[in-house]
Amino acid sequence: MVENYRPGTMEKLGYGWETLHAKFPHLIYGAASGFGDSGPYSKRAAYDMVVQGMGGVLSMTGYPDQPPARVGISIGDITAGLYLTIGLNAALYNRTITKVGSKIDIAMLDCQIAILEDAIPAYDKTGEIPGPLGTRHPSIAPFQSFRAKDASIIIAAGNDHLFKLMTEALDRADLATDERFKTNELRHQNIDLLQKEVEKTLGTKQVTEWLDALNDKGVPCGPINDIPHVIADPQVNARNMIIEVNDPVIGKVKTSGNPVKVVGAIDETSLRSSPELDADRAAILAEFMGASK
Repeated sequence: MVENYRPGTMEKLGYGWETLHAKFPHLIYGAASGFGDSGPYSKRAAYDMVVQGMGGVLSMTGYPDQPPARVGISIGDITAGLYLTIGLNAALYNRTITKVGSKIDIAMLDCQIAILEDAIPAYDKTGEIPGPLGTRHPSIAPFQSFRAKDASIIIAAGNDHLFKLMTEALDRADLATDERFKTNELRHQNIDLLQKEVEKTLGTKQVTEWLDALNDKGVPCGPINDIPHVIADPQVNARNMIIEVNDPVIGKVKTSGNPVKVVGAIDETSLRSSPELDADRAAILAEFMGASK
């Protein structure tokens, strides 16, 4: 069972963990809320935007000297759902061993803290507060978007070898021998100058031309796709990541596919629409509780 109320709400309704666990010891109970079952903020309301801000993500998103920017998708909601799924899977495995269910307590704020990568240890050791960097990486260069003739392109030359390959793709051997760019640390220190030099060359050709040249050298790179280009991307479609749902109200609608590919299993390219309220009630109760209604 999965619920998404503030802590205490399910107890008021008579469906709290302690009550249900006593009646159904095998039950796995998933609870996702803004701040979890414990702590001084436990009973507070929260939305995605709230935890993006409180968890530090907004402080590192956007461009320097600009107002904070929300991540373009609801990353506070999505990460909580993903971590809840991981916890539920672990509880299912644990139940095969112990024959007893568990409660998984997921806080949206906790999940934002969990995805901060090295921001906390970096601040703890250096005293420097991580801030927004646009598309740049906090410690690797070049690792960002650059402007080409017609649009922007992502180039992620994550080590010295890849940087050399990048200079070959750009036909800029001088950058590889420049004392200011010989190591990642030096490139990071001189990132503004490096960006200027790279964009001077990129500005002579279109993104598609540079993608071909960089990919031929094995340099990680990519375009910055808008949603129509994402939907049309041949790699995305080869992986069945754009599927159709036949909805009885609005008809056929495209949506995202399942990113978990299980070898040997059918990867559906169309799905039924979400059920109406109570549509599957009888089947669920019959399967999981042995009840007919």
